[in-house]
Amino acid sequence: MTKLGTATINGKQVSFFEPPHKDGPDFPWVDVKELAGAFLPPDAAIRMVEHAQRFGGDGERVVTVARNGDDIATIMCHAMAQGLCGFIDQQNGFVPADADDAGPVHWKYCVAAGRFAADHWPLSFEGIIHAFHHGGGHFMRGLRDD
Repeated sequence: MTKLGTATINGKQVSFFEPPHKDGPDFPWVDVKELAGAFLPPDAAIRMVEHAQRFGGDGERVVTVARNGDDIATIMCHAMAQGLCGFIDQQNGFVPADADDAGPVHWKYCVAAGRFAADHWPLSFEGIIHAFHHGGGHFMRGLRDD
């Protein structure tokens, strides 16, 4: 996966990448540790990466890895990143666990990700709708592109 660039989220640089699949439009994928680190202390951000690597069910691949400079980053799709941010909001008491509301972490991520995608990963209207309905593509569901 090719790194597309970075966005400033909550005062920290967060990297975005091409999706790991070619089966249709998707939003850019994001570095889990950097995103978590924009809102959490470094040790908690590392724990988020460890938890993210265990997400998913039978045959699902919810995260993958990509080169990020000299590091190997764990990356996840936009929908999973939204879930991670929602979890952080809930843990910080911004949103009750049973509410559909979005908290400040979720909103800061979504605004930055939307601006980044508009500038670096433009999609047609149809592409946006496809990406919305099929976030993570076949990759997340354990299907191959070839």
